[in-house]
Amino acid sequence: MDFRRLEAFCKVYELRSFSRAAAELYLSQPTISSHVSTLERELKVRLFDRLGREVHPTPAGDILYRHGKEAFSSLNHAAAEIQLLQDRVAGDLFVGGSTIPANYFLPAMLAKFKELYPDVNLSLALGDSLEIVKRVASGDLQLGVVGAEEDIPDLAFIELLQDELAIIAAPNVAGDMRSCKYEELRQFPWVMREPGSGTRKAFEKNLQQIGGDVADFNVVMTVEGTQAILSCVKSGVGLSIVSRLAADSLLQSGEVVRIECPDLAEIRRHFYCVYHERRHYFPAVRYFMAFLNEECGQQVTMTDDDSAAA
Repeated sequence: MDFRRLEAFCKVYELRSFSRAAAELYLSQPTISSHVSTLERELKVRLFDRLGREVHPTPAGDILYRHGKEAFSSLNHAAAEIQLLQDRVAGDLFVGGSTIPANYFLPAMLAKFKELYPDVNLSLALGDSLEIVKRVASGDLQLGVVGAEEDIPDLAFIELLQDELAIIAAPNVAGDMRSCKYEELRQFPWVMREPGSGTRKAFEKNLQQIGGDVADFNVVMTVEGTQAILSCVKSGVGLSIVSRLAADSLLQSGEVVRIECPDLAEIRRHFYCVYHERRHYFPAVRYFMAFLNEECGQQVTMTDDDSAAA
């Protein structure tokens, strides 16, 4: 089976379009159509149903795509292993990061890794912890760095860093209050992260230890993303709990203040590297995992003293 024809077929399958596949592969649309038609004649089966401008794969097309992707993956693995024999770490590295890692420490680590291994092609995807974990489980991402573990078969989690969470408010909302009891805390308006976020899960776990529940709070807004949370708090919408690392600049400038709650234990959570135990990884992925462990081993905890350095 001709490699170029199979590549054209896979691109049409992924994009559901002959014209877009042609543009991405820098070929003419008639060439793409010819490659697919030749495959159909060779296999004696229709691979796509062409309904006007819409392209839908047939069951045979689904089967060929699955095996075609496996073939391309195997060739990519071979190329990466051969490059490693030449002391070159190369290939694609698809990493996912939940909000805090993706915004506050993964970019610096990826930049440093790129300096060490310039032949690696990096991609960083963002999402909440649950979304990134699911994408690693599906094979869409090779690795993830997230703020919460999930009980999903075949996934392994390696602890990288600790992060401290802080309750914050705008000065006009907090007034002179810098410490309050749990019952008082619940009466304030709150801005909460979405249920899939690692920050919210850590807060919920902490509340359970004292018999509390997020449902007992006066939640006036649910927001996706730490930056949106910080903006809402700064604007006076309500209190929230966020990564100390993310809130550090606003705390130092006085745009938000920290509120202590002696009834709650010190709230910390971990960041993890998540990967699929049953998948074979390129050298670039294995080297990046080792790099993460080495880098994070030098900064085990992100607290007031070392968050700026991290």
